[in-house]
Amino acid sequence: MPPVSDVTTPPIGETPPQILAQQAADGHRGAAWRLMIWILKNDPRAVVAVSSLDDDRLAEHLLGFIAQGTWAGKSFDVPVLLRSAYARMRLRTLFMPGSGMDIDRARRVLLAGLRSPRPALRANAAHILGLIAVRSDASVLLKALNDPDYDVRLEAAKALGYVGAPEAVPALIVALRSADEQLGVQIFHSLVQSGSWSVPALIAECDSTSAWTRWYCMRALGEINDERAIPVLARSLNDPDHGVAWMAAKELVQFGKNGVKPLLSVLMTQETSPWLAETASYVFRQLYTRYGRLKPYLEPVFREMQASSFRVGTAQAAHKALEQLEKDQILQLSSRELTFKSV
Repeated sequence: MPPVSDVTTPPIGETPPQILAQQAADGHRGAAWRLMIWILKNDPRAVVAVSSLDDDRLAEHLLGFIAQGTWAGKSFDVPVLLRSAYARMRLRTLFMPGSGMDIDRARRVLLAGLRSPRPALRANAAHILGLIAVRSDASVLLKALNDPDYDVRLEAAKALGYVGAPEAVPALIVALRSADEQLGVQIFHSLVQSGSWSVPALIAECDSTSAWTRWYCMRALGEINDERAIPVLARSLNDPDHGVAWMAAKELVQFGKNGVKPLLSVLMTQETSPWLAETASYVFRQLYTRYGRLKPYLEPVFREMQASSFRVGTAQAAHKALEQLEKDQILQLSSRELTFKSV
């Protein structure tokens, strides 16, 4: 947006908001800033004026102002009051259901904004559309995920998380592979928001050659907290990348007792590398500290992995622990029962 005007905010006058709204739709900049000041002052007449005007141009001009600080494509000296982040946020709410314009008009204008040649307008259209989008808007936002402008891709990734469409998951995964940190974080949040729909794709991507991608997949699987992820997280404690292995360990702990048997199975079937001994020790210590009833079964395995001979004795210790857990039916106890050392 252009620099803040040094001009003191002039008086808004007495022109009724209904007239200002029509004049603003016609492209009059003076009427536009007067109307917007009425809106920022939370005058209900201004909101009524916006909602009752049957003219897409007002919404189009508002979107242009939010994105670029222009009105009807023309720049002007904007009062300081309208230059704040709060002002832009407040004007965005006019596109929300029940907060300003008709929802069909809002969606129509925002969808058109996504086709604008101006990147800033496309980015803002994607941002606002994400807040009101319906499932059918996913296809448009998926196209925006490949926009040549970085900010548009970022807002599209965020919006797809709000929409929660299953068909968005593969595209988000593909985008994650080449994303930088900022875009990667946003894609991560969107995949988590998509919930169980994301789990199969995230599990498949855990075999990616990119440690960056695997790390985000471990983190997302843990955040979603779907039990289908447990075997993958357990296996990933032996990931060749130390950061990935530790993220898998951290997330596996969140599954509590349900992670015990899969992890013991990994220790029984895979060669115990130094990393696996380190990450598995962390998981077991966290679990038997939380659940006292598990300590007699898991602590011997923990001690074995701390010994210099861990490569030789870990598998046997894990096998013995699993046999005893199943014999005593310890894992059938509730989390509350496992908390106490005696029943």
